[in-house]
Amino acid sequence: MPKATAQSSHKRRHNPLEDDLLATGVLKSREGRPSKRADKKKVAEEQSYVDAKASRKILAMSRELIDDEERQSGARDPKAAAPSAFDFDPSRFDDHAGGSDLDDDDLANGDEWGDEEDEVEEIEVDAADLDTFNKFITPSMNDDPLLTHGWDQKPQDGIEGDELAGGSTNLADLIMAKIAEKEAMAGAGDDLNNPVDEDYELPPKVVEVYTKIGLILARYKSGPLPKPFKILPTIPHWEDILQVTRPESWTPNACYAATRIFVSAKPAVVQRFMEMVILERVREDIYEHKKLNVHLFNCLKKALYKPAGFFKGFLFPLAASGTCTLREAQIISAVLARVSIPVLHSAAAIKTLCDIAAEQASQQSECVSATNYMLKVLLEKRYALPWQCVDALVFHFLRYAAAARDASAAHTPLPVIFHQCMLVFAQRYRNDITEDQREALLDLLLNHGHDKIAPEIRRELLAGRGRGVPAEQPGPAFDGDDTMMVES
Repeated sequence: MPKATAQSSHKRRHNPLEDDLLATGVLKSREGRPSKRADKKKVAEEQSYVDAKASRKILAMSRELIDDEERQSGARDPKAAAPSAFDFDPSRFDDHAGGSDLDDDDLANGDEWGDEEDEVEEIEVDAADLDTFNKFITPSMNDDPLLTHGWDQKPQDGIEGDELAGGSTNLADLIMAKIAEKEAMAGAGDDLNNPVDEDYELPPKVVEVYTKIGLILARYKSGPLPKPFKILPTIPHWEDILQVTRPESWTPNACYAATRIFVSAKPAVVQRFMEMVILERVREDIYEHKKLNVHLFNCLKKALYKPAGFFKGFLFPLAASGTCTLREAQIISAVLARVSIPVLHSAAAIKTLCDIAAEQASQQSECVSATNYMLKVLLEKRYALPWQCVDALVFHFLRYAAAARDASAAHTPLPVIFHQCMLVFAQRYRNDITEDQREALLDLLLNHGHDKIAPEIRRELLAGRGRGVPAEQPGPAFDGDDTMMVES
């Protein structure tokens, strides 16, 4: 043990504390990195003095700041006189003119310029000079309230605001006049029945711009449209400008993008756009490919967000054309089935289609099947139709059968789509018809009924209760407990 202690004493890890305390040399042999505080102190010592040139600059800047503050304090003081636009500092010209003969105190008094309250002598203006002056003042400048009233918008002395050439000085009157002018322009643009100015010609710049836009739409696939085309529904004579772009050469993608823009306009604009562009494009595409392009199909779905414009601009002209095929009716009806339509618009469309079908039945047109197919799809939406629309449907079936009876020489049976439409009507609206209408429809089935569909229609009609008759309330159900029942 003592041996190990002796060996450990020779291998101490540090000097004795006494040697460290009595040591006179530097304890740390390694120099540390300079501190940031020392660097800042050194820089401050170097910048503790300012030379003569910098002092002169500082003094000049301080004088300028003091002068600016004095001027601003004088402007804030309402009693202080506003500086004239013709005031000048004569000291500015000392370097060039060698000083001024007048003292600064004399200039400050302002006696040389006269008293401000002295009357100014009136000068008569020669008539010839006045005419020369008026030549340089245009009528638009005379109408400017800024020139007639001044910058403070105050009328001149002795002149009322209504007597000035610029009109009323009231800001509210000016705003109301602008609003009335804007509404008048909007009303003129909305009225589609206004006679078109035949002498109107599009400006060459407009023709050039929209011709280039037509070239863009002829190869358009995706992306934003030119801004002049986006504002097209809101400008006058937009129909003539639209013809400049050649809509027949647009791509289906461009047709869909244009439909999205025009649908945001008013129903009258949507109606005209659908009739001018989309109707012909849809019919041509169905005729060529026996189906409809997906972008054109989306055009019809997007246009149904304005049902009035869609029905009046697309569906009714298509049904009344007399050349609508059953394939076209099937494709258009697929759009009607996929989009929700307000009940009043649907009722108006059904009634109008019934009137169109009546005219076609009297002319023995082949388009009646297409019209009945559209009616069938609208009836399958199962709306709560008003009684006027239900009566129109009943008269449609009776008139169609009467027209077929008149043409009975050929003994042509009624189309199957007619019986299918009648079956949907009987299933949904059997309780909304009168008893006389029920009897008339049953007689129609006896004379012109279909072998397989007529029995179903008869069963639905006989199950109805009649218009205005309340439904029978079901009695209490038997729960299996007969203890309270009394045998008679």
